[in-house]
Amino acid sequence: MKIILKEKEQELLNECKKILKANPNLKKRKINKSDLEKRLYYLKVWAITESQPLHTLKNYAKRCWKGAGCHHLDHIYPISAAFYNKIAPEKIGSLTNLRFIPAKVNMRKGSKLTEASHRVLRKLKRRI
Repeated sequence: MKIILKEKEQELLNECKKILKANPNLKKRKINKSDLEKRLYYLKVWAITESQPLHTLKNYAKRCWKGAGCHHLDHIYPISAAFYNKIAPEKIGSLTNLRFIPAKVNMRKGSKLTEASHRVLRKLKRRI
């Protein structure tokens, strides 16, 4: 059964596909009609994030996805909170909001707001 999309939904879906095509390293997840705006936001943030000079961040050499000692790339101010608070993807994907932390810590943190998140948000709001 083919899903019929409204014009706006089709535009969002096309933009998602365009970002994925231009950034083949981004995670490809099923795109649901119900959350196209959120998915597009995530893709924009991750495209910006991966275009940053991540090698300049502390613990970059420990970046991996599985195993002991792995560090994940963490958005200090979480992407989901930024989406709901309408913060520009350029700010959330900037180096100011990125760090490498142990995978277990990152998984525990999830999308929780921490004191570090609030400090970064204040910095991001000061930036143009």
